[in-house]
Amino acid sequence: MKSRNGSYKKILIDSKTLKAHGLVLRANIDALKKLSLSPQEFITLYLLLFLRIKHPKNWIQKKSKSLINENENENFGPELLSYIPESFALNDWEKEKLKGVTAFTLFSLYNLKAIPESINRTMIHWFLGYWSIEMLEHIPTPRELLRLQVKNTRCITVITDPNEIDSFVLETRDPLSFVLHDLMHADQFFSQIESQKGQLGFYQLINSIYDQPDLRNLLKTDANFKKEFEYVASDMNAYVIHLFKCLKSSISRIDKEKVFFDNLLIWWKMNEEEKIASHKLSTPHFNQLDEMILKTFFENNQEIL
Repeated sequence: MKSRNGSYKKILIDSKTLKAHGLVLRANIDALKKLSLSPQEFITLYLLLFLRIKHPKNWIQKKSKSLINENENENFGPELLSYIPESFALNDWEKEKLKGVTAFTLFSLYNLKAIPESINRTMIHWFLGYWSIEMLEHIPTPRELLRLQVKNTRCITVITDPNEIDSFVLETRDPLSFVLHDLMHADQFFSQIESQKGQLGFYQLINSIYDQPDLRNLLKTDANFKKEFEYVASDMNAYVIHLFKCLKSSISRIDKEKVFFDNLLIWWKMNEEEKIASHKLSTPHFNQLDEMILKTFFENNQEIL
């Protein structure tokens, strides 16, 4: 893992360790699902379940400074100790550490060992209702994720299937890494306020053309284009000009005559000035005025902010 301000490895818990804890994981997930928990509380205990496997002796550490303002210092529900299932088998050290700690204060007043601070920010903003987030127990399709983003919403996927809980997700990440990845993406999506408006416009425009026959045909016949398009459309948080540049690059690879790209600009109802700027994108002729023209175009096509 890197610093609390950075990223982390894709694999936090190796396959052998996951399998060794399979029975405990299944029993505890079953116990969690029987409780009446909010999505935020469920994910809090889900994180603890896996963190206690990763760092059994020191997974919680007191912060030197709270992440919230004094007027936001609310408890948001009962103490964690009042509803953590007995099957978690907390030791005396953990019980002492968690006295008086709620799910909310866990993230505002404590560090979770080697977990980026963006995770804490996401959970705090979610508890406070500042960020729109949905918890899913299935892996969303790219289109499903795009539709959520159009609504200025992100999703957090938790793996709860007993047949999958002790295995890698999509053969790349363990369940802890997978949920942390979603929480970090939510922070990236909502924290970049200056670029968020343009991103939302881009997602809205992508969603508006998803059922165009020419696009559907490309998605069906070109696996590389499908992968690149779906990544830009649903799993990439970046400045809108960079998003558009990546999309144009993917299109250019399969559209030497620029027919599809020209159609895209028509579908998006660009005026001549916007079309010219779009064609100059990724060339030496693209300038600050072109960037402002395109940035304004995308920002004017969002309906949330």
